[in-house]
This record gives sequence, structure tokens and C-alpha cells, in this order.
Amino acid sequence: MPDEVTPERVLAIAASARFPFDATVATRVARAVNPTLARFAKERIDLALEVEPATFTVVARKEIGR
Repeated sequence: MPDEVTPERVLAIAASARFPFDATVATRVARAVNPTLARFAKERIDLALEVEPATFTVVARKEIGR
């Protein structure tokens, strides 16, 4: 896990998701995310996803029998 989220990284992720961010918004997002990321890095917390988000609905529907 990286130690810091930069505004440039936020812009790159937003661009790949085709979400229009400007530099001001990217700076605010990076500033908001960094304290939580620093706590996760300090405690060495890892949040691995068992399934991708798109698959979650399929699995959930199988469990309820739809």
C-alpha cells in the first residue's frame, strides 16, 4: 500500500473512471484520504476484497435464490 495519495494519483484514478475532476477537487480528496491511509499503513491493516464489486450482486442473488 502506498504511503501517500497524491492529487496526481487521484486525477489518474478519476480519469480512468471517466469522472471529471479538476486539480482543486483532487487536492481535497487526497488531503481527506491521507490520514486514514496513514493509520492503515501504521497498523498494517489490509483490506483484501474476496470478490470484485461487479460479482457481488451475482453472488448475493444466488444466496437468496433469485
